[in-house]
Amino acid sequence: MLTILDLANEFGLIHYVTDPSSLKRLIINTEVDRCGMEVMGSFVYHRKDRLSLIGNKEMSVILSTDEEEMYQRFLKLCNPECPGIIICQGYPCPPSLIRAAQEMNCPVFGTKMRTSDLLSDIVIYLSENLAEKTSIHACLLNIFSIGVLLIGESGIGKSEISMELIKKGHRLIADDMVKISNVRDKLIGRAPESIYGLMEVRGIGIVDVARIFGINSIMEKDNIDFAIVLKPYEKDMVIDRLGMKTEYLNILGINIPKITLPVSAARNIASIIEVAVTNFKLKQTGFDSAFELEKRLQEVQESRKNKEK
Repeated sequence: MLTILDLANEFGLIHYVTDPSSLKRLIINTEVDRCGMEVMGSFVYHRKDRLSLIGNKEMSVILSTDEEEMYQRFLKLCNPECPGIIICQGYPCPPSLIRAAQEMNCPVFGTKMRTSDLLSDIVIYLSENLAEKTSIHACLLNIFSIGVLLIGESGIGKSEISMELIKKGHRLIADDMVKISNVRDKLIGRAPESIYGLMEVRGIGIVDVARIFGINSIMEKDNIDFAIVLKPYEKDMVIDRLGMKTEYLNILGINIPKITLPVSAARNIASIIEVAVTNFKLKQTGFDSAFELEKRLQEVQESRKNKEK
C-alpha cells in the first residue's frame, strides 16, 4: 500500500493542509490529473481517485474566479477518494482551497518544481510502486544492453556463469533473487535491497561485485527482455538444433522470448550466452539465422532442379 505521505516524503513536498489522519489516504491509481477543467467548474470527466496537480494555468483561473465559487468547486475536488492535491511552482495555497481541504480533511501540498516535471516524475514513481510484482530465483544481467534472465535449478552454476559474464564487461542487476514488476506492460527487474551488488559464490561465500570488478559492473534495475533456461546436459534430451521455433516465458502476464541451453563441463556457457544474446538482437532487427539457412537450402534445391531440366 502507498499513502500520500509516502509520496510527499519521496518528493520533499511542503505541507500546506495536512491533518495527520489525511496523510493516511491511499494512492491506488497510477494516473495523475492537472485539474484545469475542475477549477473551471466542469467535473464531467473527473476521476475522483486521481492525484491532482495545480500549475500556472490552473492558478490563473483560481485567482480570477470569485473565492466563494472556487470554494464550492474545491469541495468537489477534495472528495474522500482524492489522495491529495499538489500546488506546483512555489504558489501559496489559495484561501478557498484551504477552507475546502480543511472541511473535507483532504491533504494539500506545495512544491517549487515545474508542473510538467513533477507530473512525469510522479507517474514513473507510481507506476513502479503500484505495479504488479513477483519474485523468482534467477540471475539478471545486462548483456550487450539486453536484460537477460538466467534461470536454472539450484547448483547448476548461475552465479559462476554470471561472474564470468561480469569479467567480460557485462553488468549484474541481481543474483539468486530477482524482484520483478510489471510497469506499463514492461518487466522491470531489480535485486532486493539487502543483496544489491552482492553475489554468492560456492566455496568463497558472499562477494561485493562493485568493489571487486568496479562500480560499472552493477546496475540498480533493468528491463527483462530475454530469458535463458540452463539445464544439465543429457544424451537423450530434445534440443531445437536449428532454433526455428520461438519459445516464451510468461511472467506477470507478459511473454518474453526464451531459449534453453544444455550445461556441461565441456561447454563455455558464458561465451555461448553472449552469442545467444547477439543472435537475439539480430532477430530484433529482422535477421534470423535459422530462416536464412532454410532460404539457402531452398535456393540450392531450386538450383539443382533447374540443372536437371
